[in-house]
Amino acid sequence: MKKHFIITTLLFLFFVSSIFAGNGKKVYADYHGVRYTREHDGMLGRWSYYANTEKSSTGQKTLCYNADLIQACGKHEIAAVAYPLAGIQSNLDPDFIEYQILSAKAAKIDGFFIEWGFMHHENDVLLKAMQKVAEKYDFEIGVNWCDGWIYYNWITQRFPEINSREKKTAYYVTCYQYLIDSVLYSATAPVVDGKPVFYLFGPGATPQEYEWIYALLNFPANKEKPVVLRRWADWGTLQNDRYIPITRSDDMDQWMQLNMIPTAWLPARVRLGDDNHPYWDNYATQEDIIEFMKPFRDSIWNAPTSKFNLKSGFVMPGMDNRGCAGWGRSHFFYMPRASGETYKKMWEFNLASKEQLDMIFIASWSDYTEGHEIEPTIENGYTELENTLKYAAIFKEEPADYSGLELPLQLFQLRRDVKFLLQTGKKTVGYDKELNQIGLLISNGKYKSAEAKIRKISKALQKVQSNLKFETVELTWQDSALQISSTQQGKKEKTIVDLPVEFKEKLKHNHYTGYLMFEYYDEGYEFFSVKSDTRKEPKNLFGTVAFIKNDDSKKWKQARVQLIKDNINIQSDRPVLQIEGATKIKNIAVQYEIYQ
Repeated sequence: MKKHFIITTLLFLFFVSSIFAGNGKKVYADYHGVRYTREHDGMLGRWSYYANTEKSSTGQKTLCYNADLIQACGKHEIAAVAYPLAGIQSNLDPDFIEYQILSAKAAKIDGFFIEWGFMHHENDVLLKAMQKVAEKYDFEIGVNWCDGWIYYNWITQRFPEINSREKKTAYYVTCYQYLIDSVLYSATAPVVDGKPVFYLFGPGATPQEYEWIYALLNFPANKEKPVVLRRWADWGTLQNDRYIPITRSDDMDQWMQLNMIPTAWLPARVRLGDDNHPYWDNYATQEDIIEFMKPFRDSIWNAPTSKFNLKSGFVMPGMDNRGCAGWGRSHFFYMPRASGETYKKMWEFNLASKEQLDMIFIASWSDYTEGHEIEPTIENGYTELENTLKYAAIFKEEPADYSGLELPLQLFQLRRDVKFLLQTGKKTVGYDKELNQIGLLISNGKYKSAEAKIRKISKALQKVQSNLKFETVELTWQDSALQISSTQQGKKEKTIVDLPVEFKEKLKHNHYTGYLMFEYYDEGYEFFSVKSDTRKEPKNLFGTVAFIKNDDSKKWKQARVQLIKDNINIQSDRPVLQIEGATKIKNIAVQYEIYQ
């Protein structure tokens, strides 16, 4: 009887563990960058964007997103429709990378595919920064290889000697070998069913060039060669108000002969803008989106395994690219999010073929500029992450625990609080160790323990913060203490902003948060800048307080920009700030909160 009980118990435990073990299927998300901050990097990257959009049928003539400018609501003027819940952050900040990785893991995303072009590009720096944090949290980092970047003039600007298609193709070999050596077989490599995998976005090498390149590569012995998911996103047509997708193409047939697997990208937007869609040149309906996906189901997902040794589904939440208009090509595109319904429908379409699919690819985690991010935002909250967790759990045959989704942001905010207290001179010894422990708890799905530690540390930090003393000082152009002078050189004007020596000494020896406010006459399309002295390198970046473009509205506009203490080197015999450019400036003011 006792023996029978033990056997029954073991069988039950095996059954339970098999349920929770999952089936080995994977979920990955495209990662778009690079976005920076003045504090961390001295620049803004994709948070800012400017373009001429006169060719658009919408009547929108320009895009002018000055992310240095802070609006009355507290948001920066970023190139995006939605605003990140974490605020604008640097993609290279390890604390922010931690937040993104832990958020993705909590939603059952296994890794990011970084949009990557070639070695030494800024996205290569991002790739390495991601790998470093990912290894700590058992997260996978791969690439969405935009190999077209090799063939644009971008690479010649960086490497003048790579100045012909032949030389670019030769450099392609070097880049591919780098991915093999440093990404595809690394500790953080995306691996599905024992095979490394990456997404090839194109439109770079031709099939003939790729075949030549591939023959020159060196792969590790006795290991599976990488599976290449090739972007297939042909446009299709609209017939009798019904979207008709492309079901095959000669070009894709050539890629399949090279053992690539056609994989979807953003569905086609073939409908012309109308009274219900006045801000976009083209749009797609939810029905169009599902029709776009059907050829993938019919010709790839349902094909024999012998034809495709790995099959990837595809989902995205919607699209609104008013942040870039097709990266300056005057194409405003839209696909409705519909409060998460579009994303749900795409997941459900994929899950109907669940048994045939090995992985799901999401576009994207962070493409704010094109407006198809799933990272939590003020406008959409956690809707996309909740749906990702729900459907990824079904896909992987694993339980879904929603209690962990908001913990990564709470951890990130605690790290920011500790940093702030350290800047004010408060003792923060021991907090970093405890926060690191919380990160590991979240990563391992131990959400209750993580939440308890977060509450404990939050309470302790609030107690320290309650003892902080600060004074608020605001000086306007009408106050004699705010010393303003201007000099004219041709069309350009330099405005000097300075403060009394004793006040500068107070700022030097105490932590502060500061803002510069002014009005500027928005005329023409030239840039003007706000600069300061700095100790941080490179000085040309960290010495820039703000870089602002005019948009020719011929109106006076309000400006509010942040004054970052770590960037600004205040000296007794030097002006605090300089405003330079051909733009008229008036009504200058500064505001400081000084912590003592």
